[in-house]
Amino acid sequence: MMVKADDMLLFVQVVEEGSFSRVSARYEITLSVVSKRIARLEKALNVQLLYRTTRKLSLTDAGQALYKKAKLAQQALQDAQDVVTGYSDDVRGRMKITMPVVTANLVLSQSLIEFCEQYPGIEVELQVTNRVVDILDEGFDLAIRTANLADSSLVARRLVDSNWVVCAAPQYLQTYGIPAHPDELTRHHCLLYKYEGTKPESWLFRLDGQDTPMAVQGRYRTNTLDTLKHGAMAGFGIAYLPRALIYEELQAGKLVSLLTPFVAKALGIYAIYPKARQPDKKLALMVEHFRQALQRKQQYFA
Repeated sequence: MMVKADDMLLFVQVVEEGSFSRVSARYEITLSVVSKRIARLEKALNVQLLYRTTRKLSLTDAGQALYKKAKLAQQALQDAQDVVTGYSDDVRGRMKITMPVVTANLVLSQSLIEFCEQYPGIEVELQVTNRVVDILDEGFDLAIRTANLADSSLVARRLVDSNWVVCAAPQYLQTYGIPAHPDELTRHHCLLYKYEGTKPESWLFRLDGQDTPMAVQGRYRTNTLDTLKHGAMAGFGIAYLPRALIYEELQAGKLVSLLTPFVAKALGIYAIYPKARQPDKKLALMVEHFRQALQRKQQYFA
């Protein structure tokens, strides 16, 4: 039996939606047709692709291998369509996007809504997460990342620079004093940001003309920057946070910037996408839309 390309593309949609019924509703085909076409694909390939229960779908090893290749084929077809539609004034298509929590909450989730309102033909799926997703394997068209990037398999456009601030609440400083040098942090309670599966990071300072990571101590660790912010505002300790996250609290005097001459942490906020992906009109317009939105908030990041 010959494998039908349409069945493989439907299989990609089933995997990404995680449900036969959601695919049925989205593409206005009956549930029985979706099921029959996936069964036809499995029969043509002579392998089981999905484990199906009443509550969820999961991929077999063969299904995972097929999904990765079929996703590339889907993207190639989308690229071909984008090349053609790029010659028209019509901007339409589906985009899967990921961005970190702070950037989404401050600027970009609202900016994305404005973009969709401006271009009614655009359909988006947004995942807001601090997890560094595998763009190729997970089928993302665009990712916004705050990082030092070195991955040559990705195209990156720098949107804005994000400076970080060592900070504490006035009540903490009244009780424990104001550190004048990073060495004095050993006598203070530091609030630590811990990525999943990693040790708490060192804090980066400019010492004797060199960027120097310094290990700090504290009994409070968390994987969310918002939680660190609330801990600092409660007077629980000193935190090292993105300026954009605490800009309004700094302006209001609820948090105080510390060790300013020594702070060295600054990260770029990038729009990234795979090299294999054509920079079609909708992608280029969205990246520029995000850049302008972030630039309008420049004072938050600088």
